[in-house]
Amino acid sequence: MTPCSQCGKPAVFEWNGHPICVGCNLKIQQAFQIRDNALKEQENFLLDQMEAVTGLYGVTPRHKIQTPVIHRGPMNFHSIKVDRSVVGAINTGSVEKMEVALNNIHASNQNPELEGRLKEFTETVLKDAALSVQTKDEIVEQLTALAAELAKPQESRSKGVVMAVVKSVAASIPAALIEHWDKIKAMLGC
Repeated sequence: MTPCSQCGKPAVFEWNGHPICVGCNLKIQQAFQIRDNALKEQENFLLDQMEAVTGLYGVTPRHKIQTPVIHRGPMNFHSIKVDRSVVGAINTGSVEKMEVALNNIHASNQNPELEGRLKEFTETVLKDAALSVQTKDEIVEQLTALAAELAKPQESRSKGVVMAVVKSVAASIPAALIEHWDKIKAMLGC
């Protein structure tokens, strides 16, 4: 498996000829989104200035700028329970995507035991105080990619993506979670 050119984790994407992992790909996408929002804000400001000079307000459309959603209260998804002690410290969008992926596994009725183990492992990762917020987010994103592949029919799955995610998660988790992860790996045949 090719290592990420930025951090050394297993790479699953390529960007400008450089192999990158899931976490580094996310950082690149976030940087592009931040730059895009700044440009939209600047254009909106310039449009406001033009309207102020001409006296014609509301003539030109504005860019809608996405703002992050910050949840303050407890959240319960159908599959993954997020305790209020970690809300605000994690990317809830990643947890929601994981929820969707688990629901897709459930809908395909392929492996209820694997679905349960992935749900339990995700909750354990979110509660683990030894992991940094960034590491938790990366692991949940990787588990989401894995669950999305597992929701596909067996013949449509990308075995390379599954193997890369399995190795990357194993490299990211503390020793206390290895035994739990090994059970999931065994169910996947890895």
